Amino acid sequence: MAKQINTRITGTIGDIIFYESKGEYLWRTKGKTGVQAPAAKKQASLMGKASAISGKLRSALKPILPEPGNRKIMYSLNNALQQWLRNGEQATNEPLNNIPLLAGFSFYNQVDADMGFRVTMPVSRTEDGQISLRLPQFDSPNPIHPLPFSGVIQLHIMAVSCHVEDPSQTTSCEEILTIPYYGNPIAAQEVLLPLKTLPGNLTVVAISVNAMSAGIVGALYN
Repeated sequence: MAKQINTRITGTIGDIIFYESKGEYLWRTKGKTGVQAPAAKKQASLMGKASAISGKLRSALKPILPEPGNRKIMYSLNNALQQWLRNGEQATNEPLNNIPLLAGFSFYNQVDADMGFRVTMPVSRTEDGQISLRLPQFDSPNPIHPLPFSGVIQLHIMAVSCHVEDPSQTTSCEEILTIPYYGNPIAAQEVLLPLKTLPGNLTVVAISVNAMSAGIVGALYN
């Protein structure tokens, strides 16, 4: 048996059994033959890689995280990254413009689900790889419903690009937009972020809305 690295998974995935014992989260292979050892090594490698990428993303996104040290959020993001890596999409040389496992990820606990992340702002890239964020039209009495609103929309936008094989190669940028809103419609607009996608890099765009809700609005690869 071996300890899980920054995850709390229970259940079976392939030949790997994840379980909890005496407060510790462990994993082991189904059998004891040497044939299954490669599967265990592959799983350990995925867990380590997901943990490293997660750590770099959370470190870069710290300015908008409500609780940077929240371990539940850390485990949830690690698990989402593990699932994505297990899908094998990182092996493609083609650009991926949408990663559903990450897009919509909330940096708030499940107990705060009623105030969870519900922002829809499409993320894309220009022909030369620059990140583009599409802000919606604001035209309702409360443009950030269900959050409380008092006349100003503040968007703290961050983009982080992390090399999947070498997470130490991580770059980021941030923009803060303050938009006064008093009921007069504001047209949709495009925001170009000073960050470009790169081959082998996972790029995520995250937003904090009025410092009350934060999460990932888009994720791209390559």
